[in-house]
Amino acid sequence: MRHTPFHSAAQTPEQTRNAVLDLSAMIASRICHDLVSPMGAIGNGLELLELSQNAKGAELDLISQSIASATARLRFYRIAFGTVSADQRMSHSEALSVLAELGKVQKQTFHWETTADLSRRQVKILFLLLMCLEAALPWGGNIHVGDANNAIELRATADRIKIDDGLWSALAKSQPSASMSSAKVQFAAAAAELADQNARLTIQEEPSGLRLSVGFA
Repeated sequence: MRHTPFHSAAQTPEQTRNAVLDLSAMIASRICHDLVSPMGAIGNGLELLELSQNAKGAELDLISQSIASATARLRFYRIAFGTVSADQRMSHSEALSVLAELGKVQKQTFHWETTADLSRRQVKILFLLLMCLEAALPWGGNIHVGDANNAIELRATADRIKIDDGLWSALAKSQPSASMSSAKVQFAAAAAELADQNARLTIQEEPSGLRLSVGFA
């Protein structure tokens, strides 16, 4: 059998980086898409079991809570880590719905108060930054997302905060941190997405938390 030679064009580091990011986003979208439906089916099956057998108890409550937590996270991750097209929009009600479900199963409370008309790609950055702020509020707290001076402002407040200076310093420069782990991958993803969208990020530490300001090009 004759084989036709194929020659790949040389790529710049920037092209290679974007290709890796796009592939990672597609993988994330595929995983979330394929898992959301089975999780919903398990939840429906659990409801039918409770109705048909009048079954109740701590065990079923634990399963129900776990399903709700997993489903909420998958919806959130699909936006934060998944692939989106440049012209996709995201309604205020959809963002509220995703964050409301997530807020039921975690310590932090989200307040989505921005009235800006945002693209899904812009919301992707904001969701990644919300994850970064979650890491600063491991004991719980409030995170407000609102409008300020032609930018979107994220303000995290809590009685106790935990700041990793290396991660936040790298994020402020839209660069991945050298000491990255899977638990903090949101910092690397946010830095990459900020650079890719040419968005401007300022970070201000306050006595009661953190204030982030994102300006989109």
